[in-house]
Amino acid sequence: MNPALMQQFIDNTLKFVEIGSFGMKRACDEIEVHRSMQKKASDLTGPVLDLMIKTGAVREDQRAAAAAMLGSHAETLQLLKNAVDELHKERLKKGSDLGKGVDEKQAGLNGSVPTDYDSLNDPFVGRKTSQKKASDMAMLAVLGSPDR
Repeated sequence: MNPALMQQFIDNTLKFVEIGSFGMKRACDEIEVHRSMQKKASDLTGPVLDLMIKTGAVREDQRAAAAAMLGSHAETLQLLKNAVDELHKERLKKGSDLGKGVDEKQAGLNGSVPTDYDSLNDPFVGRKTSQKKASDMAMLAVLGSPDR
């Protein structure tokens, strides 16, 4: 056999082994990172599931199904999306549940506000008046206004 061909064969074989070794090292590193992330996620699954049941987000009879969902990255993200959607709905709902003030004619009043007006004890929430309300007094106190 030709020594030059033999040397080329040995060099190519060593390069092949080196490339294969490098690829295996990268694959092992990726597997290690993946397993580490999976371990962290599985360590959080129990406490998160307990919290979900405690807060009523999940019923006790749905524990196994919720645990299976938390075991899947895609389904966990879907749960998170659903939770964010619900929070958003609640915030919008709370904002729209606030009553709107009406003028005194709409409220059925004759238009007179007593001179000893006290907004905390007024039976008509949101009554429009030029007199100071308790909320005005609190705001003026914070601002340090002499009009208190």
